[in-house]
Amino acid sequence: MAGPKVAVFGVPTSAGGRSAGTGQAPLRLREAGLLEALRKTGAPVVNLSDLSLFPYRDDAAHPKARNPEVVACAVRATADEMTRALPEGFTVVLGGDCSMVAGLVAGARSALGEPVGLIYLDADADLNTPDTTPSGYLNGMAVATALGRGPREVVEAMGSTPHLDPEHVSLVGFRALDPGERAPLGDLGLALPAHAARRVGMRATAALALDGVGNGDGPIVVHLDVDVIEALSYAEVSDLLTGILASPRVKALEVCEYDPDHDDSALSAGRRIVELITRAVARRLARTIHEARPAPPRE
Repeated sequence: MAGPKVAVFGVPTSAGGRSAGTGQAPLRLREAGLLEALRKTGAPVVNLSDLSLFPYRDDAAHPKARNPEVVACAVRATADEMTRALPEGFTVVLGGDCSMVAGLVAGARSALGEPVGLIYLDADADLNTPDTTPSGYLNGMAVATALGRGPREVVEAMGSTPHLDPEHVSLVGFRALDPGERAPLGDLGLALPAHAARRVGMRATAALALDGVGNGDGPIVVHLDVDVIEALSYAEVSDLLTGILASPRVKALEVCEYDPDHDDSALSAGRRIVELITRAVARRLARTIHEARPAPPRE
């Protein structure tokens, strides 16, 4: 029996963020050994390479929605590549800043042909809109955009697929909210701040996150902003991600906001992210293989 495959592609975008560093993240995570680590799990790795760079620019002329045209291009490209990656197997998407999540959701919806849920692991809620944003950076509007509430250019880049349903979103690990994010928080399937996740434990948090996505037993994509490691410990995030990815409902993992410019020359943070991804994917694959084995014949 052929084992499950893992598809990997990168979206080197810093268009929605505050600096250029995240655009180098896919390449640097590869340099930190991601593909080799995934291959050591025993799974065939389908390397779909990385998309073109979607660069940062300050865009002070649009203080309520900076750089929307380039972010829209990144969203369209991400969605298109998702339709190629998901048929190959469980998909790992290397970002980039958080603004690309709209493309992750739209591409999964198009590829799978059914409503898709989102588990959003992030120290920020990313529920601002151009009307509420304190900064204008589109990575702070990532969830709102996937819900159809972001800048027009970026929402339209999701194509004709329906926008994400708020009840299909579990937001986990956030530390604080901007004033304009409080009202939409109540529409989500689950909103669990970091302190509450720590209180109930990571196993229970993983179960709550999965149960909070109200699309029945439908497919889920997972977004991981590495700054959630500042709200929860590395070990907690690893256990949480591993628990979530164990569910067969989860079809893809997106990792965002790793900035190599803030890493040291040994890529120590990058290597820890590689370990985080690999542990969760390896446990998922092991469970998938175990569940696919035929039961032994009865004597």
